[in-house]
Amino acid sequence: MSRSRVRARTRALLLDAALRLFARQGVGATAIHEIAAEAGVANGTFYSYFRTREEVLEAATVRLAERLQDEITAASAGITDGPERMAIATRRFVTQAVRDPVLAAALLRVSTSSTDALVRTAGPILHDLRVGRRRGRFTYRDEAAALDLITGTVLAGIRTVLEGRAGPEHPALIAGMILRGLGIHLL
Repeated sequence: MSRSRVRARTRALLLDAALRLFARQGVGATAIHEIAAEAGVANGTFYSYFRTREEVLEAATVRLAERLQDEITAASAGITDGPERMAIATRRFVTQAVRDPVLAAALLRVSTSSTDALVRTAGPILHDLRVGRRRGRFTYRDEAAALDLITGTVLAGIRTVLEGRAGPEHPALIAGMILRGLGIHLL
């Protein structure tokens, strides 16, 4: 295996280990040596990839969001309507809590600890917002407020699922609430 492949594999092991620990015990309670141990590498190996826990936190958030975004992109291939893409993405993120509670818990914990990482992963949401607005489908006054509506509601929906307070229709209900908040009138 080439050196670059080994580095990529080790980095992925560290990020996945960090996500599992962040989900189980929270970001603040997770020590660097625990991440290294969970990944099955030496402490020094951690420092070859990341300088701080905050650095691995941001990278882990981006990794998790990118995984979900790849799934969403595949699920919405060929769909050009912003609201429809937004509904698919919303349902997929909330459904993540049902499919993989550990990673969903990590997403929740990490998202409340690293706003920079969330901003970096907001590109597809902003794209769909702008497309929907340009086509007259969304009617919102402020893009930042619209983005907060979406991310805040999705994160709250994930939390509700993880706490066992949601039924199977919860992802679709969350998507509908977001669309209504952006000016779409649903039946």
